[in-house]
Amino acid sequence: MKEEKDEYGFDWPPNFDKDQHWRYTHKRKLTDLQLVAEWDALNGVYKRSETLKKLVRKGIPRQYRVDVWLSISSAGKNMMENKGLFNELATRSSDKNTNSDIKDTSGECVLDIIKRDLSRTFPENPSFKEPVMLNNMQDILAAFCLHRPDIGYCQGLNFIVGALLVATQRKDGELVPEECFWLLVALVEILPDYHSNKMTCLNNDCLVLNDLVRKTVPQTHANVTLFGLPLQMFVTKWFVCLFVDVLPFHTLLHVWDTLFYEGNKILFRVAVYQFILHKRELKKLNDPSGLAMFFRDLFWDGKAWDNFEYMRKVFKKTKKMKRKYIEHKRMTRANETEV
Repeated sequence: MKEEKDEYGFDWPPNFDKDQHWRYTHKRKLTDLQLVAEWDALNGVYKRSETLKKLVRKGIPRQYRVDVWLSISSAGKNMMENKGLFNELATRSSDKNTNSDIKDTSGECVLDIIKRDLSRTFPENPSFKEPVMLNNMQDILAAFCLHRPDIGYCQGLNFIVGALLVATQRKDGELVPEECFWLLVALVEILPDYHSNKMTCLNNDCLVLNDLVRKTVPQTHANVTLFGLPLQMFVTKWFVCLFVDVLPFHTLLHVWDTLFYEGNKILFRVAVYQFILHKRELKKLNDPSGLAMFFRDLFWDGKAWDNFEYMRKVFKKTKKMKRKYIEHKRMTRANETEV
């Protein structure tokens, strides 16, 4: 019997069409042959250009992903300029006197909150029951709290760190927490204020997405909001966790390829495409509990299994969203909220 897990150790969705996976695997082999040749031609030089942008959108082959992420974000530069800082922060965070002083807004020790969340991270992947994985996650999250005390720890960061650890894991199984730490720092810098105590931009961006969905697929927007439930109720987690637990893991990493290169506007294009992709299912829903269940079970949806096709359609089916356009929408919504 063939093992029912993906290449990163995540369980397949229940009742998943296994033939779909084997068809995708065959396509992946053929696609990788072409992509690897194109990435080989760059000789490890990942200078921003239209050529690189197009390649990133096609997807970064697994063997190149970490180096490219480090190069196109601030992570690689920060890691080189701050050698030893992560180990120093991780050591400090394990000191009882230090970690007892790191508290959240309610006064609870942040390290206690982190430890609780570790066991809830990716239950569908057995590696997240292993002490080495959990210890590395704890070190990264606690070190981040010391490095960015203005943000501290936010529930959802545990999933991002877990995903980064899996994505950067070496072929022999070695975990590289220092790279994950600096990639986490880079991601948070790419994002608006989603993870601080105030989360000032999170609700605002949910309102912006609401406007974009209403403009792009008005009937689907009407179907979703028919029961009087705000869109924020369902999509907040998309932004906080960067689509972790919404997309298959290999598709998630393809989204993150473009996120590292093009910035947070990508989150809106992926989110809008989710509504385009599922408009038929959303049209059939006739009660709020079904709506809530639909959004909860998106992670197990096989529609996004082919990451190449999924990302191709993200860019084909959604309109260009320039940074200035998104910033204008944010400012407009922020001004309306203040009034």
